[in-house]
Parts: sequence; C-alpha cells; structure tokens
Amino acid sequence: MSQNPEDLSALSGPELVRAFLAEYDQPRTTPQERAEFFDFKSRIFAAIAERDGNPDAARFAACARADSDLLWAEIAANEALNGGDWS
Repeated sequence: MSQNPEDLSALSGPELVRAFLAEYDQPRTTPQERAEFFDFKSRIFAAIAERDGNPDAARFAACARADSDLLWAEIAANEALNGGDWS
C-alpha cells in the first residue's frame, strides 16, 4: 500500500476523496494489506463524517472499521495457530 497521510485533518473534502481513490485500486495480496486499507478507509470516512456531519460517511467508517477489525482478528488467530503462514 502506498504511503497515505496519518493526519487527515488538514485535507479538504475533495483531497480526502482523492486520497481514498488513489488507494482504492491498489493491489492487495495479503490479509494485512487488506486490513491496512480498511483502516485507512475508516479514517477517511470518519474525517468526512466529522467535518460534514454526514451520517452516511459515519456508517461507511463504521463498516470499514468492522472489516478491518475482522481481518486483524483473523490474522492474529492464524498467527496463533500456524505461526503466520497463510498458505
């Protein structure tokens, strides 16, 4: 995954959308890469929701956070069972 900004507060609404779209079509081959993308997606939509008071963006942020949490839990469970080998 490319480097995305940690602090999203300085980005305008259009800049947030551009940052999200820049990450959207990037290939993700590992569960960790997918989890990191959902983390980023959650942060983007949370920033939009906070800035605009947009309930749809808040819902998308919550869904992305749930997806991320699920992936991180699967990664942790796999590491505990198989030492991190996904093959």
